[in-house]
Amino acid sequence: MPEANKLSTATGQLGPICSITGKPITFSEAIVVDDQYVCYEAYVEIMGNNSATDSREVPDKLLMD
Repeated sequence: MPEANKLSTATGQLGPICSITGKPITFSEAIVVDDQYVCYEAYVEIMGNNSATDSREVPDKLLMD
């Protein structure tokens, strides 16, 4: 559990404050990196990773033969 001064209720739920960005997040959004709670954006910045999925256009209608 984080220290009381690193918690926030700004999102409507009790949760940590991101150690990198200072953004209030919920515990379900938090990612633990080196004993610090960080948001997803900070995690991507720290790890240098991008999404593993590849986006592509999907047709509006499914054609049935």
